[in-house]
Amino acid sequence: MKKSLYLVALLALVAAMLVACGGATPAPGTTEAPAETEAPAATEAPEETEAPAATEAPAEPRTVIIGTTDQISSLDYADAYATHDWELMRNVNVGLMTFAPGTVEVVPGVAADFPEISEDGLTYTFKIAPGWKYPDGRELVAGDFVRSVNRALTLNGDVAGLAVSYVESVEAPDDETVVFHLLAPRGDFLQILTGTLYMPIPEGAYPDDELNKFPETLFGVGAWQVTSYTVNEQMVLERNPNYKLGFPENAPERVIIRYFTDATQMGLAVENGEIDIAWRILGPTEVQRLSTIEGLTAYNSGGGGIRYLVFNHALEPSSDKNVRQAIAFLIDRDEIVDRVMQGMVEPLYSMVPPGFLGANEAFLDRYPGPDVAAAEELLAASGYSADNPLTIDLWYPPEHYGVLAAQIFEVLKQQLEATPFIKVTLQSQEWSTYIDAGTSGEYPIFYLGWFYDYPDTSNYLEPFALSSSSPYLGVNYSNPEMDALLQQASASTDQEERAALYEQAQNLYAEDVVTLPLTFEAEYAVFNNATIEDIVITPAVIFQYELIKMK
Repeated sequence: MKKSLYLVALLALVAAMLVACGGATPAPGTTEAPAETEAPAATEAPEETEAPAATEAPAEPRTVIIGTTDQISSLDYADAYATHDWELMRNVNVGLMTFAPGTVEVVPGVAADFPEISEDGLTYTFKIAPGWKYPDGRELVAGDFVRSVNRALTLNGDVAGLAVSYVESVEAPDDETVVFHLLAPRGDFLQILTGTLYMPIPEGAYPDDELNKFPETLFGVGAWQVTSYTVNEQMVLERNPNYKLGFPENAPERVIIRYFTDATQMGLAVENGEIDIAWRILGPTEVQRLSTIEGLTAYNSGGGGIRYLVFNHALEPSSDKNVRQAIAFLIDRDEIVDRVMQGMVEPLYSMVPPGFLGANEAFLDRYPGPDVAAAEELLAASGYSADNPLTIDLWYPPEHYGVLAAQIFEVLKQQLEATPFIKVTLQSQEWSTYIDAGTSGEYPIFYLGWFYDYPDTSNYLEPFALSSSSPYLGVNYSNPEMDALLQQASASTDQEERAALYEQAQNLYAEDVVTLPLTFEAEYAVFNNATIEDIVITPAVIFQYELIKMK
């Protein structure tokens, strides 16, 4: 192409010279033109035709590469229930309510202000702020919320419980107004609304009558839009040119997410500069190793997941309260933290982590120890002895919660067998089989992690201790007193009253040993100082890509 432009310019120059000299213009195809081009003027042609701006390659967008061992499970707002899926959706979209950057404070998102709430607590009316647009220029309208919530209410996706449990109906009286009608008052409904299933979707983005887990693209009114992705390999996000809040000066212009099969492989990638940020899930061992390497920064998000033992209250021997309490007396969380996890996790003495409304340390108060004598007294009351020991199977997944899971269970086995009244057999199973078997009620005692659906104390207690919810997680616990406490707390809008009720619920939870909290594991990211100056991840483990500060 450059050669053709040169010849055209050259012929034009020759023609001009001939006209200036009064000579005839040679017909195309004659041999006279080359003779004329031997003049010095011909050597000036490149100067005449060169346009440096036209030949320079366009600048590459400022790109950040994020590694993760998470996988995409679903990109349908009415179905997605995995932390990574939610992270992607929160980067491309914004709900009526959201979180203040770097915090778990719930603030208006696309809503103009906090809602108007009816006296009976059943109706929430929101006004949408103007100026929110999708990447294609369409304006956000209230009907986009109605469409999204109705899909969640009717399509029975994995996340449906976060809609059908709370919302009776939703309507849009006009393009700026969204009205929710609740089944019962909820003091935590604004926290619930931060969930991705309550985010808007424009007409035509998803079918109304079926799920679409892997749409061609993913977009909303948020900072980013997914422009391409290959499941388990790579995803590319570009800026939403119509994002209302704009972008900080050193924010990335493009984000690439690379998917890794394990934490070690991802750790090596950030160490070698192949990725800029390693994020979810590195695990304590890899975080500890990378934090000692010059040029890398380990960033503690302040949020994370809890790890706990599930007792199936419908199966022996975990149906026996004496057995559950004896196990609680024998567990030494500090030994697990120090001996196995090298201090990279924290001991947990309630299912509600510190910092949440009404959180206490009910298990530490009720079961100080370890106390072998107290455990043996309880076991003896249920007929167990050194000659007739309690035999139990402890189930765990060998890989899903990191390479140290097996070591954790070896320590748990030693702790429980500190008394001859107990004999433990460790059992492990691949994750997909394990989670189905455990939550469907096949295992008496097994190991799980939990990360909340929304940041409120209720979501750390209701799934396990509310009789209408616990069967879905293999707990099968039922206690009318607990139901009353949790229902009263969730309905109240008085935060002091809620805190007091949740403290009572945690004390009862520890007394009944509904489940047994073990540790809190903070989520870390590790970034390369050569390319990244800082990142912001909230304690709700929400990573906003536009707040990445690049060098």
